[in-house]
Amino acid sequence: MTEYTDLVDRARLELEAEEWAKSVKYLHLNNGVIERKYLNGDTDYLDCKTNKQWKIFKNLPKQTLIDRFRRRNRSHG
Repeated sequence: MTEYTDLVDRARLELEAEEWAKSVKYLHLNNGVIERKYLNGDTDYLDCKTNKQWKIFKNLPKQTLIDRFRRRNRSHG
């Protein structure tokens, strides 16, 4: 039954990294525009004056997200 342990661990790591990557890295407000940057590199904007919203996708490879997730978890306990 332990023959698939490595595959299960890899899938678990991928899911944890994908969930982690949806978290907000920082918010920046300037001249009525809110910039929200996510850990996966995506950025969305909201212009509070015109109520216009747009999003820029970084589309990082899954392995890059996993590497960042591991690095973050290693440095923060």
